[in-house]
Amino acid sequence: MKWRIATTQDGFSPEEVERCTRALRAARTGIIPTDTVYGIAALATDPDAVSRILEIKERPPDKPLPVQADSLESAARLAAFDDPIAWALARSFWPGALTLVLKRRGRLELPFQDDDTIGIRVPASAFCRALAGEAGFLVVPSANPPGMASPVEPSVIDRRMIDAADFMVDAGPCPGGVESTVVSLLDGIKVLREGAIPAETIMRAVRRAAGEESD
Repeated sequence: MKWRIATTQDGFSPEEVERCTRALRAARTGIIPTDTVYGIAALATDPDAVSRILEIKERPPDKPLPVQADSLESAARLAAFDDPIAWALARSFWPGALTLVLKRRGRLELPFQDDDTIGIRVPASAFCRALAGEAGFLVVPSANPPGMASPVEPSVIDRRMIDAADFMVDAGPCPGGVESTVVSLLDGIKVLREGAIPAETIMRAVRRAAGEESD
């Protein structure tokens, strides 16, 4: 790790965001706090940086990383929100710990991503949204080696992850502590991973959006 920033989840400065942005645009990777757990970040459009993260995470290239956007409007540049259920879930839980798997749209080049589908979310972390708004779409998988727990604070991040990253943003414990819930809308509605948002809460929002349940 080349350098480290100590800040808070909400007290970061524009200069700190800009410093991280410059590093990401230079194909660097960094450990950053999210609303759920600490992740290792790269620009989603940078093939070298994304390849490096896949290597660090020991993740096969044919297993795409979810993408983080700074807003629903930005997310809609990459993902098709044709299904009203997709809009309803995004508006109910974004910014927040929900990753939606949707059909791809647009022509932005995203290395190691499927041409037809994408996993995407807008995080509750103000820092992540500011960084995505300044630098561009991000991939931020959890900063842990395979088989180890996702880190919720800097002191428990595996040394191998810290050594592999170019920089680190230390903002203390993450408020969520649990990874995002992943929901696919590609072929019906499927909860692929139950995380910070319970599956029943997701399905209740789906029923409300379909008019099957009142508030």
